[in-house]
Amino acid sequence: MPNNSEMYDQGGRDAEHDELNPFYYQHYYYYRRGYDDVRRRMRANERAPLPPRLAMGLAVALAVALALGAGATWWLVGRARPPAEPQALVAAPLDAATVVPRVTPTAAPTPTVPPTPVLAQGGRARVVNLSGSPLRARVAPGMGAAVTARFPEGAEVTLRDGPVVVEGYTWWRVEATTGAGWVVERSPEGIAFLTVIP
Repeated sequence: MPNNSEMYDQGGRDAEHDELNPFYYQHYYYYRRGYDDVRRRMRANERAPLPPRLAMGLAVALAVALALGAGATWWLVGRARPPAEPQALVAAPLDAATVVPRVTPTAAPTPTVPPTPVLAQGGRARVVNLSGSPLRARVAPGMGAAVTARFPEGAEVTLRDGPVVVEGYTWWRVEATTGAGWVVERSPEGIAFLTVIP
């Protein structure tokens, strides 16, 4: 059994390679902590400011583009011809027999978009995205609660209660023929473990 330091290091390595192990993430605190720490550092590095030479080069290129655009506009405006005199429109008189039909505008029908299915109490859901690991159901919402059942990937469950947010996770109380308990809806990265069955 790996110790806490080894689990933390494993989580960091998986984050660097973008290979989340949902089972470890859900059940090992130090794995989750190592994974989250490295992901935060990676996101911070992605937002690093531009190097000074690159920023200066971009500023010069922008200034040149603006100067060229202003010069081209000035040249085009100076060469434009004045608009031609508009022709006067003369309305022809209407005969007594001429009938002008009245056109009544009609509104086009508004297309209806079917609503996106969402998880709801009494609804059905399927267990997904676990890479072969089971989804653990617990006696109460929270990672420290005792495990009451394990649902394999592809299992269909009925949502009996929820959603409840505990420890930053959204929990649902589900029920199936193999057991019942509280399960996590998705990982912090947004990987859904439950999907609506239409």
